[in-house]
Amino acid sequence: MLKRLELPYGAFDFAVTPDGDWRFLEVNPSGQFGFVEQATGLPITAAIVDYLEGKGL
Repeated sequence: MLKRLELPYGAFDFAVTPDGDWRFLEVNPSGQFGFVEQATGLPITAAIVDYLEGKGL
């Protein structure tokens, strides 16, 4: 989806129904990720900075 929308980054939002089915809600091109970074320890901010600086392309 990111490629089709020509986005380098997107925060995908989903909902899970009571039956356990996943439903796509939206993709936000500037979505929040800080809570994921804190919960997982993944260096998301550093990766985005690297991308914006043209590193690792």
